[in-house]
Amino acid sequence: MKNKLDCEIVNDLLPSYIDKLTSEKTTEEITEHLSECESCRQVYRDMTNSEPPIAEQPEVDYLKKINRSRRRVAIIATSAVLVAGLVAGAIFLFFRKKTDTLVQKNTQLAEEKEQLLEESTLPAVTYDPDTKALVITGTGHYDGIVIPDEAEEAVSLDVQDDEFHLTMDLTVRNNKDETLKDFIPGFLDRTEKSLQFLRGWFRENAGEYYDPARSEKMIDFNITEDSGYLCRNNRDRIKIYTSRLYWNRDTALVYAMMDCSFAWAQIGYMHNLAYATDPYNEWLLVMDDSAEGFASIPYYQAAVKAGLDPDHVTPEGYAIMTDTIALYAVKEDWIHTADGRTMEYLPVSKTAFFTVSPETFADKANNEMTGFMAGSFIHRLTDVYGLDAVNAFVFGAKTFDEAFGVDYETARDAWIAWLYETYPID
Repeated sequence: MKNKLDCEIVNDLLPSYIDKLTSEKTTEEITEHLSECESCRQVYRDMTNSEPPIAEQPEVDYLKKINRSRRRVAIIATSAVLVAGLVAGAIFLFFRKKTDTLVQKNTQLAEEKEQLLEESTLPAVTYDPDTKALVITGTGHYDGIVIPDEAEEAVSLDVQDDEFHLTMDLTVRNNKDETLKDFIPGFLDRTEKSLQFLRGWFRENAGEYYDPARSEKMIDFNITEDSGYLCRNNRDRIKIYTSRLYWNRDTALVYAMMDCSFAWAQIGYMHNLAYATDPYNEWLLVMDDSAEGFASIPYYQAAVKAGLDPDHVTPEGYAIMTDTIALYAVKEDWIHTADGRTMEYLPVSKTAFFTVSPETFADKANNEMTGFMAGSFIHRLTDVYGLDAVNAFVFGAKTFDEAFGVDYETARDAWIAWLYETYPID
């Protein structure tokens, strides 16, 4: 320990030593130095006007010396660990910063890659000015496609997707003021999403009563002025003709997926699923655009009072309107007195564009239910008895009485009473 610290160092450290700011080891060594050095003791006296502390006499026992050596080793080892820790921490922070930078760069590259991938999977758009035919090929993000300016003159649309093929006479679209740039991307996006939604709905909700292979077939849409309504269910594809009323696309889809054969229950099921369940239903958009035209219709006014939002018609809002139409049909006896040719008025047995059988004409329910009434009734049966019971009846696994535990007349009367109670009309 002798001469371990020279006088110059001790004199530099004395202020900290006197204020007890030096480490335990340094304090010990300065104290020992002061015990042996008269000149440094005098410096201490001059600074404090007191005698410096006297160092303890060194242990002469061999074991004590060993312990002191061990303490020194421990101190040195601890210092080494602390230094190593500081170095490791500095290295960690350095590499962490580098890692964060790399993560940010990788994230940015991933986002750019995803964007490029999306752009690369956009369907191809081509236009022939001679035939005025617009052709869109490929599955992708239809809401991101760009329609060329010159294609505004297009009169026909041909879309070749992996899941559907659509041909359309563009002159039949509802809003003639809407540009094709605005109409086509949204229309095709909704067509794709509606198809996916309905296929998924049948898979997940129709259960054991439905063959999912029906809904997985390739769909051919044909939308022209004079095509009428027709469904051809072939082995591996379904052909759908929806006439100029292309917003009935969802009805035709469900119609096709249910194998194109109906009585009142199937039409009600189709009406409820296509209009009051599918959020991508094209008819909802048409209703938004035609709110003024509906404003004077009594059942529409009743639906608005009951919660239908005329500015944004949702499936839930449409279900309300279906109920009010059904109530007016019952109250005003539309089905027998009105000379209309729409689903609001005609009984199911006279709805010509659906496939019917002799049994359909003979069934009382098919002659006293319109499409809207059937939709409202099926919706109510679903709420009261559950979807499984409705599926069992609609897909022919059980009779009405077996599926619902009551006869048709009793259930019908209960539904009508509920309509009057829920939708008070003038």
